[in-house]
Amino acid sequence: MKKICSLFLVLALTCLVTVAYADTTDQGPGKAPHAGFQGHDMMKHRPFMSFLNLTQEQRAKMKDIWSRFKADTHDLKYDVAERRMEMRKLYTDPKADQAALMAKEKELTGLRDKLTERRFQAGLEFRSILTPEQIQKLDRMPHRGMKGRGRDMM
Repeated sequence: MKKICSLFLVLALTCLVTVAYADTTDQGPGKAPHAGFQGHDMMKHRPFMSFLNLTQEQRAKMKDIWSRFKADTHDLKYDVAERRMEMRKLYTDPKADQAALMAKEKELTGLRDKLTERRFQAGLEFRSILTPEQIQKLDRMPHRGMKGRGRDMM
């Protein structure tokens, strides 16, 4: 039971980091950031911060983790987007052979796996600054966009 709870907690933190990451992934290669996005503090308006009642020190640490995660994964996210576009071009090319498609897919999968691993590591860093009480509250944290999709029915 303890292992299941720990696994659920890690998955919840991974989802938390994924939501934070998703807000920044609309910038593919060659796209400029949104005009209103520059200078925006991604961590400032996160509902989990008030739900978990984070201290100012915890908020500062989370902001630092988030900044390092963004800097660390910037080039990797660009590479994933670039390979995704290459894959689309290959896939829609009638002359492309299956071996080339498989090679490109393996390359893309490897990059995605690296990104997922780094996202998970950031989630573990987030978790490390929480108190045991805050970690227990993660299970009860409301999830944005999940209303009516089975979560309320449990």
